[in-house]
Amino acid sequence: MPTASSKSLHTARISIVRRAKTPQVPPIIRYRDARAPICAYLADANRRVNPLVDAEAMLQQRAEDSAESTLRQDDARQSIEVLHAIQRMRNQLAQFDFVAAPTEQGRLLLASVEVSVRADLLVHGVSRGVNTLDAAVLRMTQDDTETENARTRRRDMGLYVATLARLHVDQNIAPGSSRSVANRLCMSIDVQHGEVFQAPDSNTRRMNDLENPCRFIAALWPTL
Repeated sequence: MPTASSKSLHTARISIVRRAKTPQVPPIIRYRDARAPICAYLADANRRVNPLVDAEAMLQQRAEDSAESTLRQDDARQSIEVLHAIQRMRNQLAQFDFVAAPTEQGRLLLASVEVSVRADLLVHGVSRGVNTLDAAVLRMTQDDTETENARTRRRDMGLYVATLARLHVDQNIAPGSSRSVANRLCMSIDVQHGEVFQAPDSNTRRMNDLENPCRFIAALWPTL
Protein backbone atom coordinates (compact mmCIF):
# COMPACT_ATOMS: atom_id res chain seq x y z
CA MET A 1 0.00 0.00 0.00
CA PRO A 2 1.46 3.41 -0.96
CA THR A 3 2.66 5.52 1.94
CA ALA A 4 2.08 9.24 2.37
CA SER A 5 5.70 9.95 1.45
CA SER A 6 5.50 7.86 -1.75
CA LYS A 7 2.26 9.64 -2.75
CA SER A 8 3.93 12.99 -2.13
CA LEU A 9 6.91 11.98 -4.27
CA HIS A 10 4.61 10.81 -7.06
CA THR A 11 2.72 14.12 -6.95
CA ALA A 12 5.99 16.06 -7.04
CA ARG A 13 7.13 14.11 -10.10
CA ILE A 14 3.87 14.85 -11.90
CA SER A 15 4.26 18.56 -11.09
CA ILE A 16 7.80 18.57 -12.51
CA VAL A 17 6.64 16.92 -15.75
CA ARG A 18 3.69 19.31 -16.03
CA ARG A 19 6.01 22.32 -15.67
CA ALA A 20 8.32 20.83 -18.30
CA LYS A 21 5.42 20.58 -20.76
CA THR A 22 4.54 24.25 -20.32
CA PRO A 23 7.91 25.86 -19.50
CA GLN A 24 8.41 29.51 -18.76
CA VAL A 25 11.17 31.27 -20.68
CA PRO A 26 13.92 32.24 -18.21
CA PRO A 27 14.87 35.95 -18.19
CA ILE A 28 18.48 35.06 -19.04
CA ILE A 29 20.49 31.91 -19.62
CA ARG A 30 23.09 31.72 -16.88
CA TYR A 31 26.75 31.71 -18.00
CA ARG A 32 25.78 31.92 -21.67
CA ASP A 33 28.50 34.46 -22.42
CA ALA A 34 31.16 32.42 -20.60
CA ARG A 35 30.54 29.12 -22.37
CA ALA A 36 31.74 30.09 -25.88
CA PRO A 37 35.08 31.62 -24.78
CA ILE A 38 35.76 28.64 -22.50
CA CYS A 39 35.17 26.29 -25.43
CA ALA A 40 37.44 28.41 -27.66
CA TYR A 41 40.15 28.35 -25.00
CA LEU A 42 40.01 24.60 -24.44
CA ALA A 43 39.83 23.78 -28.17
CA ASP A 44 43.02 25.79 -28.81
CA ALA A 45 45.95 23.38 -28.79
CA ASN A 46 48.15 26.12 -27.27
CA ARG A 47 45.50 27.09 -24.68
CA ARG A 48 45.96 30.79 -25.29
CA VAL A 49 43.91 32.82 -22.82
CA ASN A 50 42.91 35.53 -25.32
CA PRO A 51 39.24 34.42 -25.54
CA LEU A 52 38.99 34.41 -21.75
CA VAL A 53 40.65 37.82 -21.38
CA ASP A 54 38.38 39.39 -24.01
CA ALA A 55 35.28 37.84 -22.44
CA GLU A 56 36.26 39.03 -18.95
CA ALA A 57 36.69 42.62 -20.19
CA MET A 58 33.20 42.53 -21.75
CA LEU A 59 31.64 40.97 -18.67
CA GLN A 60 33.37 43.40 -16.31
CA GLN A 61 31.91 46.29 -18.27
CA ARG A 62 28.46 44.75 -17.99
CA ALA A 63 28.87 44.12 -14.25
CA GLU A 64 29.66 47.81 -13.71
CA ASP A 65 26.97 49.16 -16.05
CA SER A 66 24.15 50.63 -13.95
CA ALA A 67 21.86 50.47 -16.98
CA GLU A 68 21.95 46.67 -16.83
CA SER A 69 19.51 44.71 -14.70
CA THR A 70 20.66 43.38 -11.34
CA LEU A 71 20.29 39.86 -12.68
CA ARG A 72 22.52 40.50 -15.70
CA GLN A 73 25.10 42.27 -13.54
CA ASP A 74 25.18 39.32 -11.15
CA ASP A 75 25.45 36.86 -14.04
CA ALA A 76 28.39 38.86 -15.40
CA ARG A 77 30.20 38.68 -12.05
CA GLN A 78 29.49 34.95 -11.71
CA SER A 79 30.65 34.37 -15.30
CA ILE A 80 33.95 36.10 -14.57
CA GLU A 81 34.47 33.68 -11.68
CA VAL A 82 33.83 30.81 -14.09
CA LEU A 83 36.48 32.15 -16.46
CA HIS A 84 38.98 32.24 -13.59
CA ALA A 85 37.95 28.75 -12.45
CA ILE A 86 38.62 27.14 -15.85
CA GLN A 87 42.10 28.66 -15.85
CA ARG A 88 42.78 27.07 -12.48
CA MET A 89 42.01 23.71 -14.11
CA ARG A 90 44.63 24.13 -16.86
CA ASN A 91 46.97 21.44 -15.48
CA GLN A 92 44.11 19.05 -14.84
CA LEU A 93 42.77 19.48 -18.39
CA ALA A 94 46.15 19.57 -20.16
CA GLN A 95 45.99 15.83 -20.90
CA PHE A 96 42.85 16.15 -23.04
CA ASP A 97 42.72 17.02 -26.74
CA PHE A 98 39.55 19.08 -27.05
CA VAL A 99 38.13 20.12 -30.42
CA ALA A 100 35.13 22.24 -31.38
CA ALA A 101 31.79 20.43 -31.25
CA PRO A 102 29.29 20.52 -34.14
CA THR A 103 26.93 23.48 -34.06
CA GLU A 104 23.97 21.27 -34.90
CA GLN A 105 23.48 18.24 -32.65
CA GLY A 106 20.55 15.87 -32.47
CA ARG A 107 18.50 15.16 -29.38
CA LEU A 108 19.29 12.09 -27.34
CA LEU A 109 16.42 9.58 -27.46
CA LEU A 110 16.14 7.70 -24.18
CA ALA A 111 13.22 5.35 -23.49
CA SER A 112 11.11 7.17 -26.13
CA VAL A 113 11.84 10.59 -24.59
CA GLU A 114 13.95 13.28 -26.22
CA VAL A 115 16.61 14.42 -23.76
CA SER A 116 18.35 17.74 -24.30
CA VAL A 117 22.06 16.94 -24.08
CA ARG A 118 24.67 18.99 -25.88
CA ALA A 119 28.38 18.31 -26.21
CA ASP A 120 30.22 21.56 -25.53
CA LEU A 121 33.42 20.04 -26.90
CA LEU A 122 34.52 16.88 -28.62
CA VAL A 123 37.49 14.98 -27.26
CA HIS A 124 39.99 13.15 -29.45
CA GLY A 125 41.98 10.38 -27.83
CA VAL A 126 43.42 6.92 -28.16
CA SER A 127 42.17 3.89 -26.27
CA ARG A 128 43.91 0.51 -26.63
CA GLY A 129 45.59 1.72 -29.79
CA VAL A 130 42.34 2.90 -31.41
CA ASN A 131 41.50 6.55 -32.14
CA THR A 132 38.42 7.69 -30.23
CA LEU A 133 35.78 10.38 -30.61
CA ASP A 134 34.29 11.48 -27.30
CA ALA A 135 32.53 14.45 -25.74
CA ALA A 136 32.75 16.89 -22.84
CA VAL A 137 29.89 18.75 -21.19
CA LEU A 138 30.61 21.88 -19.15
CA ARG A 139 28.69 22.09 -15.89
CA MET A 140 28.41 25.50 -14.28
CA THR A 141 26.53 25.66 -11.00
CA GLN A 142 26.27 28.05 -8.08
CA ASP A 143 26.24 25.31 -5.45
CA ASP A 144 29.15 26.16 -3.16
CA THR A 145 28.12 23.89 -0.28
CA GLU A 146 31.03 21.80 0.97
CA THR A 147 29.25 19.23 3.12
CA GLU A 148 29.87 15.54 2.47
CA ASN A 149 26.30 15.16 1.18
CA ALA A 150 26.76 18.07 -1.23
CA ARG A 151 30.01 16.63 -2.57
CA THR A 152 28.34 13.23 -3.04
CA ARG A 153 25.43 14.83 -4.92
CA ARG A 154 27.82 16.72 -7.19
CA ARG A 155 29.78 13.54 -7.89
CA ASP A 156 26.61 11.59 -8.68
CA MET A 157 25.36 14.34 -10.97
CA GLY A 158 28.75 14.54 -12.67
CA LEU A 159 28.74 10.80 -13.38
CA TYR A 160 25.17 10.90 -14.68
CA VAL A 161 26.02 13.78 -17.03
CA ALA A 162 29.15 11.95 -18.22
CA THR A 163 27.00 8.88 -18.91
CA LEU A 164 24.56 11.02 -20.90
CA ALA A 165 27.50 12.43 -22.85
CA ARG A 166 28.57 8.89 -23.75
CA LEU A 167 25.04 8.00 -24.92
CA HIS A 168 24.83 11.26 -26.90
CA VAL A 169 28.08 10.49 -28.71
CA ASP A 170 26.91 6.96 -29.52
CA GLN A 171 23.62 8.19 -30.99
CA ASN A 172 24.35 11.57 -32.52
CA ILE A 173 28.07 12.17 -33.06
CA ALA A 174 30.04 8.95 -33.57
CA PRO A 175 27.88 7.31 -36.31
CA GLY A 176 29.74 7.61 -39.59
CA SER A 177 33.05 8.32 -37.89
CA SER A 178 36.04 6.02 -38.20
CA ARG A 179 36.75 6.57 -34.50
CA SER A 180 35.42 4.48 -31.63
CA VAL A 181 34.07 5.82 -28.32
CA ALA A 182 35.82 5.51 -24.95
CA ASN A 183 33.96 5.87 -21.66
CA ARG A 184 36.89 7.49 -19.88
CA LEU A 185 36.97 10.35 -22.41
CA CYS A 186 33.26 11.11 -22.21
CA MET A 187 33.15 13.56 -19.36
CA SER A 188 31.40 16.30 -17.48
CA ILE A 189 33.53 19.19 -16.24
CA ASP A 190 32.35 20.83 -13.02
CA VAL A 191 34.03 24.17 -13.64
CA GLN A 192 33.46 25.95 -10.33
CA HIS A 193 34.59 22.97 -8.27
CA GLY A 194 37.49 22.03 -10.53
CA GLU A 195 36.43 18.42 -11.01
CA VAL A 196 36.29 16.14 -14.05
CA PHE A 197 33.89 13.20 -14.01
CA GLN A 198 34.41 10.50 -16.63
CA ALA A 199 31.77 8.00 -17.70
CA PRO A 200 32.28 4.79 -15.72
CA ASP A 201 32.81 1.50 -17.52
CA SER A 202 30.12 -0.12 -15.38
CA ASN A 203 27.02 2.05 -15.70
CA THR A 204 24.06 -0.37 -15.67
CA ARG A 205 22.59 1.20 -12.52
CA ARG A 206 22.96 4.71 -13.88
CA MET A 207 21.38 3.69 -17.18
CA ASN A 208 18.39 2.31 -15.27
CA ASP A 209 18.22 5.47 -13.16
CA LEU A 210 18.11 7.55 -16.35
CA GLU A 211 15.71 5.37 -18.31
CA ASN A 212 13.12 4.80 -15.57
CA PRO A 213 12.12 8.49 -15.22
CA CYS A 214 11.96 8.71 -19.02
CA ARG A 215 9.52 5.79 -19.11
CA PHE A 216 7.45 7.57 -16.46
CA ILE A 217 7.48 10.78 -18.52
CA ALA A 218 6.58 8.96 -21.75
CA ALA A 219 3.56 7.33 -20.06
CA LEU A 220 2.41 10.51 -18.33
CA TRP A 221 3.03 13.08 -21.09
CA PRO A 222 -0.12 12.44 -23.21
CA THR A 223 -2.37 12.77 -20.14
CA LEU A 224 -1.22 16.29 -19.19
